[in-house]
Amino acid sequence: MKNDFFHDLYMTIRDVRVRDCSAMSLSHLLHGYLSVYAMVRVSPILEREYGTLQEIHGRLREIAKELSKAMKDTSIELDERIGYVADLMDAYQTYSDMDLLNEALDVTYRILTVDEKGEIVIPGRTPNVCRLLCSWYYFTGEEWCLEMAEGIAGDYDNLEQKQAWQWLRAVSCFKNLSEDMIFWERWKQEEKEILSNIIGSIENTGIVGRETFCFEILGMLELKGKGFEL
Repeated sequence: MKNDFFHDLYMTIRDVRVRDCSAMSLSHLLHGYLSVYAMVRVSPILEREYGTLQEIHGRLREIAKELSKAMKDTSIELDERIGYVADLMDAYQTYSDMDLLNEALDVTYRILTVDEKGEIVIPGRTPNVCRLLCSWYYFTGEEWCLEMAEGIAGDYDNLEQKQAWQWLRAVSCFKNLSEDMIFWERWKQEEKEILSNIIGSIENTGIVGRETFCFEILGMLELKGKGFEL
């Protein structure tokens, strides 16, 4: 895939109206912009290609505010909403909006329930739940979150192909908190293979109708190509 392809896609994405996007498209947009933000923050010279940090920051804020509505929409499947909660926590690490963070933390508190034995009950062992646990650990420091997240992240060998991009998000989130070097090395090769398979699919089928999804995935690839870890 040509090196300038991501930049060309980015120029198209900049014109996308956030209010016209589905919740899932907003999620892809958010993660794509988080990759762009990370690149520009470390290499300010890239502002000439992607805009200033302030401009990217403004776009992230716009996307997050719309996504916060989906997070509270009970007509959306729970696991999908959990992903949006984690998205908002990811966004907060880039810019500080206490109102959005507090909303996300309140929803998380209701999702992670306690049973009659006083033990935490999680609503499944999905990539989104793993991300939620990692985010909760990041903000609260509660060790049980990281332990539960590790149990889920370690099961990525059983991932379904259709969930591959979700596992990329989840394991990348977990490995930034974990000191398990064996896990890191094991995942490094898997990550490369998963990204390669998804990129191959994009090259075969094109991006029409999947622009925001491709923006997120190619953003990951661009980030790694510039020497950054996901």
